[in-house]
Amino acid sequence: MKKLLPMLLLAVVCACEAVPPEPPPSFSILSISPTEQNALEAKEVTVELDVEPRFLVDFNTRSAQMIEKPELRIGPWTVPLVRYLGNRQFQGTVPPGLDVDTYDVQVSLGDGREATLPQAYTVTPYLSYWIESIGDQLQDKPFTVTIHAGGPNAEHFAGTVTIIIYQDGSPTTSIQSNPFSEGVLRQEITIDVVGNTFNVGMMDDKGSSASSNSFRVLSKKLKIESHEH
Repeated sequence: MKKLLPMLLLAVVCACEAVPPEPPPSFSILSISPTEQNALEAKEVTVELDVEPRFLVDFNTRSAQMIEKPELRIGPWTVPLVRYLGNRQFQGTVPPGLDVDTYDVQVSLGDGREATLPQAYTVTPYLSYWIESIGDQLQDKPFTVTIHAGGPNAEHFAGTVTIIIYQDGSPTTSIQSNPFSEGVLRQEITIDVVGNTFNVGMMDDKGSSASSNSFRVLSKKLKIESHEH
């Protein structure tokens, strides 16, 4: 019996040693949708992970509570993903106020796990536009259209827009503009037909648009007269 004692003691010691728990598996962010918002709007986003959440089920109340409550981080904002849509998709609302930029998307779970989707979310400028008044013009004579951008950081806008010429309410010609400079675009255009109802419109790549007043295009042989005469 004495010879067995050390083995028994060893077995007792081994049985009392704590077995470290396995670390939870890592996870990835598969997507975020939509992938952009403008600086002045709130945007509801859906984040898809490659891991299912765990739930604590109370059979007495027939309710379930998500154990790992994910949080979305975009720049300085932390956004609780408060709604679980199923199929590993979580939903939350990104508030307005982010600076115009492209951001990494980060998601953290309640158990300390984190994942990052690099350069996945873009905040765009919110811009409006207006077009300076256009007087009557002569056929085939170039004239300048001046378009102003307005909104946050509009003075830094250096993008381009599509300029559209309308006659009697129907588009006849569209051209890609030159870049804006300090929020203003001066574009020279020419109209080669005569008519009493022309407008110049524009649209940017985000769908913002503007339209000028109505003006006439007269034959070169005629003197431009005001609408009042």
